[in-house]
Amino acid sequence: MDDCACGHARFSAPRDRAEGLVLAGHLRAVGHLLEPVERDASRWLGILRCTACGRHWAEDSMSSGHADLFFVYPVDTADPSAWLAAARPVF
Repeated sequence: MDDCACGHARFSAPRDRAEGLVLAGHLRAVGHLLEPVERDASRWLGILRCTACGRHWAEDSMSSGHADLFFVYPVDTADPSAWLAAARPVF
């Protein structure tokens, strides 16, 4: 599938906090394309869907010690509820 303006094909789950910061910036850039599918507020995790291509993004957060910073990364799942139930925070 060709890449969408959301950048699903260009990104992956962050391996470290520096990549998480890049993905936080990306969330600000494409947030207008993403709509919530499911959220688990007890773990600050969620699944979002791109309104343009329909692909899914995980929403996660990391703490700076003063505030939580949200970021997204692409996930491939046909069952967002099951993905969210099995997911663990990246950091």
